[in-house]
Amino acid sequence: MKVAILSCLKANDVCTGMGCLQSYHDKRDAFLIYKDEETRLMAFMHCNGCGTDPGIDEGMIEKLDRLQDNGVEVVHIGICTKNKEGKLCTTIERIVQMLKERDIKVVFGTHR
Repeated sequence: MKVAILSCLKANDVCTGMGCLQSYHDKRDAFLIYKDEETRLMAFMHCNGCGTDPGIDEGMIEKLDRLQDNGVEVVHIGICTKNKEGKLCTTIERIVQMLKERDIKVVFGTHR
């Protein structure tokens, strides 16, 4: 199973990605679904920022095309993509829609 992780660009201010990567490597939290499966982490990527329209953002389109071209089957959406009330960012919502249009499965969550 080829897996990727999508996180919020703003999270880079305080996030090392360690929580997502440790959960992936230990197959725990949201990655527990792969406990009996061989996986390969293909990408750890970020959105291109708040207010961008991923549907016309050439950089984001290229990123998603690259995921698809390299056989990524599922993208985990990092916990950093939700606000304190648990609402998903509108930019990430659009990226999720674009992933699904490419028949790439989306799983919400990475670590606790």
